[in-house]
Amino acid sequence: MDEEESIRMDTTFSKEEMIQANQFRTISQKALQQQLRKHAKIGVLFPSTGLSAVMMSYERYEALIKRLNELENALEDIEIAKTYGSRLQTPEEEWINHPEGVSTVELYRQRQKERTGQ
Repeated sequence: MDEEESIRMDTTFSKEEMIQANQFRTISQKALQQQLRKHAKIGVLFPSTGLSAVMMSYERYEALIKRLNELENALEDIEIAKTYGSRLQTPEEEWINHPEGVSTVELYRQRQKERTGQ
């Protein structure tokens, strides 16, 4: 299975991609496997709730989870860069020396006093 193919799916289902939940009693495992090979996903219809579950191959599921994790990590990287990106651009000569034994809070308060002239 091509990885790009495995992660490009939509949420709509054709009639051939749907199966009634009560059919699981009568459908053979072989027929179910053939359906999964033929279609990217199978929607499971329940009488009381309608489309409530989706079946797909484990390979496809694994590719979706892998891609989701990649996207979540990329989003996190973007958010960090957005929040702290300017720090990455600060030239080294503008860095503030952090003396050993001085907490970050103390250093911050000292810098605030220097800026306000107190």
